[in-house]
Parts: sequence; structure tokens; C-alpha cells
Amino acid sequence: MHICAQTENYPRLNYSDPSFGHYKLAAMYFLLQYLNFTTVGVFATLLLSYCLLLWRSRADNSKIAPEATAAWPIIGHLHLLGGSDQLPHITLGNMADKYGPVFTIRLGVHRALVVSSWEMAKECLTTNDQAASSRPELLASKHLGYNYAMFGFSPYGSYWREVRKIISLELLSNRRLELLKDVRASEVVTSIKELYELWEEKKMNRALSRWR
Repeated sequence: MHICAQTENYPRLNYSDPSFGHYKLAAMYFLLQYLNFTTVGVFATLLLSYCLLLWRSRADNSKIAPEATAAWPIIGHLHLLGGSDQLPHITLGNMADKYGPVFTIRLGVHRALVVSSWEMAKECLTTNDQAASSRPELLASKHLGYNYAMFGFSPYGSYWREVRKIISLELLSNRRLELLKDVRASEVVTSIKELYELWEEKKMNRALSRWR
């Protein structure tokens, strides 16, 4: 019995030919060998990529300071700093005893780095002073600060360095401070006088309320 197959534009194949079985076995062996090499190569590539990503993620996590727990989804740790019975510096001190001299908290959706030792503070303000001199680019600072034109809200850069130089020479120099000392003294006296008048008014209102 002969089994033949013929398709358009292809030669006639005779499946009953004994030589066809040898070609078929050779083709299957080559295909299996090729698939084995391909499968091993793909699997090795995927495994190497996974190990590389895992190593990079662990390396990045080791560089991040630990984050304090008890953060709420939206406000972060603000409830611990404003709504608790303890003062904020006592709360941060207790966190430093638990997490170490450097840790992070979340003020709303933003992360903040807390440094509670003079060694780490010196490291931040001397060796890493450029990284610690900048401020986050917030939307409120951009619109309320005239596109980061205000010195206190502008990020670190050439503009910030130039404004700092002007402030150091024209506003905070020894000569300028000496010239403006009378203005500072008068402002302090005026503020104390206003506070005293407010206290007297509240005191008088309390005294009158007792007789009502």
C-alpha cells in the first residue's frame, strides 16, 4: 500500500518510501536538539534577568533609610506629630531609639528624612551638603512662590546660589545687621506691646464674664 501526498507547487512525497523514515527521524532529532538548545537558552536568560533584578532591588533597598511604622494611608505620620499627647520632638526621639539615628517618615504623600544625631547631621551638612540643600518641587511652591522664585522654596541650583550670595552680602552681612538693629528692636517692642494689649483685653473680658 502506497500513501502519497501532493500539494500545489510542492514535490510529490511518498510516505511509504523507507528512506523517508530516516529523513523523518533525522528531522525530529534535529528539531528536538534545536528546541532543547533554545529552551535552555531562554530559561537561562530569564533566570539571569530575574537574579539581576533581585540583586538590584536588594541593593536599592539597602540604601534606603528605614521607614517608621503606624503611618496612615493619606496623612502618613502627621497624626503622631500633631494629634498625640506627646510633643513632636519626643515622638521623633522615641522613633530614633527604635529605628536608629536616620529614618524616614511620611508627611502626607511625601517622604521626609529625620536625622537625630550630630554625626549624621554633620555628614548631611558637610559631605552631602548639595543633596541636603535642595527642597522638593511642590505644586504649591511653584504657584505661590512665583515659579520657585522665592528663596526659601526654590530648589538647589544656579539661581538659588546667586540669591543666597545676594542675601549673604546685602541682607545678612555684619554691616547690614548693624544698620538694621534699631528696626529689629522696634519690631520686637511692637510685637510684645500688641501681645500685652491682647492679654489685657482677654483678662478684662474674663473678669466681666464673672459678673454677668
